Amino acid sequence: MKMAIYSLLATIILKFIYLTVRWTKIQVPKETETLLQKQQGFVLALWHNQIPFVIDFTYKFFVKRFGLEVIPMASRSKDGELATRVIGHFGMRPKRGSSKRGGASALKALVHDAKNGSISLITPDGPTGPVYTLKPGIIQLASMTGYPIITYFAKYDRYKIFQSWDRTPVPKLFSKAEFCLSEPFYVPRLKGEEEIELWRKKLETFMLEQIGISEEEAETLRIEIRLGKEKTNN
Repeated sequence: MKMAIYSLLATIILKFIYLTVRWTKIQVPKETETLLQKQQGFVLALWHNQIPFVIDFTYKFFVKRFGLEVIPMASRSKDGELATRVIGHFGMRPKRGSSKRGGASALKALVHDAKNGSISLITPDGPTGPVYTLKPGIIQLASMTGYPIITYFAKYDRYKIFQSWDRTPVPKLFSKAEFCLSEPFYVPRLKGEEEIELWRKKLETFMLEQIGISEEEAETLRIEIRLGKEKTNN
C-alpha cells in the first residue's frame, strides 16, 4: 500500500513539473533519425541519474512520436519497484531484473523482446552503482542481437540534486530542457570476458563523453559518494 501511494505521489509531482518544462532543442544525428524513422532495431541507454530528466521525453518522443514499444529494465529492489510503478504511469512496461538477481533470465527476455520489435531501455550503472560505472549486460545484449546502442541525456537549466547514490537531479518548475541523442554505437559479436570488458569500457567512455564528464571527474564523484556513505555509516 505504501509503495502504491509513494509511486502515485511521485508520478503526480513529476507530471506537474513536466507540464511546466519547455523543450528548447532535440539533437538527433542523421543516422539515428534514420533508425527511428525506419523503426530498425536498436537499444536505448542512459545513466541512472538521468531518469527524472527523461521519463516524459522518452514516452512523448520514442513512444508517441515514433510509435515504438520501449521496455525499460528495472531492478528487483524496492527502488526498482518504485521506478517500475512510476514508469508504468508514463505508458511504458518495465521488465524486472538486475545484475545480481534475475539478470540472466532478464537478459534472455530482453533479447527475445528486441528480436520481436521492442526497444530495450537500460540504465547500465543501475540499480545501485557505482555511479557512471557501466555494467556488461547492455554490451552482451547488443552483441547478441546485433543492434546498435543509442544513448541519450537531457540538460536542464534549473534542477535540484538529491543525495542519492548517483546524485540524481530532478527538474524544477518552469525549467528549459535540451535533449541529445547519440549516433549509433555498434558492438560486434563478442567472445569471452576480455572482449566484453573491452567494449564495456568503450561504451562507458562514450557515454561519459556525451554528457561532458571525464573519467577523472567520474572517479572523483564515485570516491566522494563512497566516503560520504562510509561517514554516514560510522
